[in-house]
Amino acid sequence: MITRTDAPIVIEPTVSPPPGIGVRECGEPLEEVAGVPGVHAGPAYHRRGIAAAGSRIFLRRRVLAALRSASAALPDGVDLLVWDGLRTLETQAEIVESFRRTLPDPGDDATVERYLALPPADREEFTASPPPHTTGGAVDVTLCDPSGRELDLGAEFDEFNERSWLTHYENDSRSEYRRLRRMLYWTMLGAGFAPYSWEFWHYELGTMVSAAFHGERFAEYGAAVPWRNP
Repeated sequence: MITRTDAPIVIEPTVSPPPGIGVRECGEPLEEVAGVPGVHAGPAYHRRGIAAAGSRIFLRRRVLAALRSASAALPDGVDLLVWDGLRTLETQAEIVESFRRTLPDPGDDATVERYLALPPADREEFTASPPPHTTGGAVDVTLCDPSGRELDLGAEFDEFNERSWLTHYENDSRSEYRRLRRMLYWTMLGAGFAPYSWEFWHYELGTMVSAAFHGERFAEYGAAVPWRNP
């Protein structure tokens, strides 16, 4: 039998937003990531001083339920740690600008868009193609111990380089990073999530990316935060 850590990760580069996918908002409410057995909240952006990022993490109800299911499928002694979920447009813009300042060319939108969704230009774009984290259906998650201490999966959160790519360690058969990334990947897929090829920690459910991954025409989640004029 193939186990979660023996099965390879094979994924085509993710295109976001995927073409040809519409949005049909289902109206599902948000819930806080708190008090869920096996799922720990570690609000990374708040802890890093992103001014617009709050100290609490929210996700759509079904996303949180799916995380609970994923955690229950993990081996004993391994839990899930959620770094981020719902973001306002202010938070998204601040994260994007912070990343731009680290680039040799701050105007390099191709590199920015590989790792972060650019803030929409107008309300129409926001409605038609909301950034995944504004929907409450995108989650940044990793593995941790039962005390919430994160395990080392071979790259830091928001380490925007090749080490963060989902399959970066796939060719290293001796790598503990490969074993843990496979564990996270197959557990999250088993709970219904869609992966993101450029970040091992980013998964989506009910979003446009998730719809494309699962062969569906419409996303269930539109924007769950208000429009803000850039």
